Amino acid sequence: MPKDIKQLLADVGLLPSETKVYLSTLELGPSTVQNIAKKADISRTATYEAIELLRKRGLMTTSTSGKRTLFTSEDPSRIVSYLKGEQQKFSTTLSDIEQLVGTLQLMAGGLKPLVKVYEGEEAMPAYFDQLKKANPETMFEISNLDDVYAHLDSKTIESSRKAVSWKRIKTLRLLHRGDIRHKRDDVEYCKLAERFGEFHSDISIYADFVSLMTFIGRPVVVILESKAVADTMRTLFHAAWDASCKK
Repeated sequence: MPKDIKQLLADVGLLPSETKVYLSTLELGPSTVQNIAKKADISRTATYEAIELLRKRGLMTTSTSGKRTLFTSEDPSRIVSYLKGEQQKFSTTLSDIEQLVGTLQLMAGGLKPLVKVYEGEEAMPAYFDQLKKANPETMFEISNLDDVYAHLDSKTIESSRKAVSWKRIKTLRLLHRGDIRHKRDDVEYCKLAERFGEFHSDISIYADFVSLMTFIGRPVVVILESKAVADTMRTLFHAAWDASCKK
């Protein structure tokens, strides 16, 4: 038997035992399980199971001759009908699932955030590389500038910053602790109100990302991708901005 026929039947979803039984019965004509099993070279149990699967696919029928039950493979043209039916069933199922994606995500508690962690020398380049890829129109940042100036090499920061197209960012706001040493015209600055307490890190919110950075000791950058979290952090940022900057 040419291998391509067996492969074709496997490609349409038939199990190896189903393929053997179908082809054997196609050659034998109406036959008993015993004869089919012998021809297919598989056990009678496996033959019964394959026959049942083939019947469900509409590729095998049964008949009786006296006290004997005979099994017959349907004409090969039935394989085409079977495939068309499976294709239609799949298309309908796919359409239904696409409509239910939102509901399924809610059942799962929404999309789970994607978190990446970078340490040491790769931390800052990884942060700016992600910022470049996100290419946001707005960006909000809370930073302890004293920590930035004390623990980060200015050359490293400047070389990393050059990778980002800052002109793309229409709104860039910075809530900060410490004094600004290199003020930029394209950034809105505001000193974070003292009542918010001490902190020693940097938080930036852009597109669907929230990046958290610490610079004391070994630099660490955590990049979290989640629209829900980013939207929540933006809301908190606006609240802190209004409380600190509006008179």
